[in-house]
Amino acid sequence: DGPEKVAVVPVEGTIASADDSLGGTQPTVTPEGLSDALRQAGGDPNVAAVVLEVNSPGGGVTASDEMHQSILDFRETTGKPVVVSMGDVAASRGYYISTAADRIVANETTLTGSLGVIFEITNFAEAADKYGIKQVVIKSGKYKDIGSAFREMTPEERGIFQSIVDESYSQFVDVISDGRGIPEERVREIADGRVYSGAQAEELGLVDSFGDLDEASATAGRLAHTNDITVVRYIQEPTLADTVLARLAPQEPQAQQIMDAAGLNLEPKPYYLYRP
Repeated sequence: DGPEKVAVVPVEGTIASADDSLGGTQPTVTPEGLSDALRQAGGDPNVAAVVLEVNSPGGGVTASDEMHQSILDFRETTGKPVVVSMGDVAASRGYYISTAADRIVANETTLTGSLGVIFEITNFAEAADKYGIKQVVIKSGKYKDIGSAFREMTPEERGIFQSIVDESYSQFVDVISDGRGIPEERVREIADGRVYSGAQAEELGLVDSFGDLDEASATAGRLAHTNDITVVRYIQEPTLADTVLARLAPQEPQAQQIMDAAGLNLEPKPYYLYRP
């Protein structure tokens, strides 16, 4: 039958839903893409284990939660081990999805951590006043325009957003605690948003060992109780539908691309994201 296979699945770029990734200028990874790769690996009897090659600063809350769950489901339904190989960056929600694996292998120089939630809203209120720009708002409820970029946020509105951040943060803490076997109190101590090197993360118990992709593949083979392995890389080829949708999707205006590059966000949404 020959050697068993270890499937390497790239998880590279900002984590986003398929709709959010269309027309963007930055590389993204989607729950749909990961699920397809895991489904392929699960259906191949010659694949003994999977290595997720994670190189991601994080991304959207919902998309990354779906990816985390798909990894857990794969492990439960197939019994095949999953090992994460961290690249240059596996931070915030990039780390979050990694906790679903059996083992995490990082380079000593990997940037990881950034454990927490960020909710950014760009505000142009002062600039709008300076240049006489006014936004007319007709709304059905007191908070319908919450997060508007054209007026200052009220303390009540800030409290609403903070409650969402706190709720998402508690979920993040629970996932790390469950996935890594670290007491919740200890997770809250180290999950203060700071970035850790791979070496620091290993000392804190956030990763299991040091090594490159080859070491992660060997670890996956050992967990699958086989040393005779062939490493294969899964590359997601765009389907005809993907190609058509990408061409039809409206491209971001240049102004929006500049704002994205500068980290300016007009869409109030919580992110698990490391943004240096």
